Amino acid sequence: MLPKLFSKLVVVTGLTLPIWGSAQVAKAQTTYGATAYSATSGATGISWNHDSQRGALNAAVAACNEETGGADDCEALTYNTDNCGAIALGEGGAGAGWGDDKSAAEAQALAACSELEGGSCKVKLSACNE
Repeated sequence: MLPKLFSKLVVVTGLTLPIWGSAQVAKAQTTYGATAYSATSGATGISWNHDSQRGALNAAVAACNEETGGADDCEALTYNTDNCGAIALGEGGAGAGWGDDKSAAEAQALAACSELEGGSCKVKLSACNE
């Protein structure tokens, strides 16, 4: 009786371990976001929930370039992992920030923007990775 019980325990454990292990891998997956800015047109772009840093950067630049009206001169500002990002625009340019939530990211973006000459900074975009 004991050998039968043991073999059933091994089978059940063998079936549940892969499920538990895959849940742990999915939870540990990193997501990336990025920001981009065009100094000539003032266009901005932001991306989130990408599987790679390169994918996030490319998506942010592409979103920004769509907004330039043909200038296509956007450059990536920053990237982040597993948190929120924001872009603030002012007369002197753009500031980007990252934080644990949107309000922290927006505050950091406003602070970065306010360090530039010109002032009048306002948050234009913000998003969070899931």
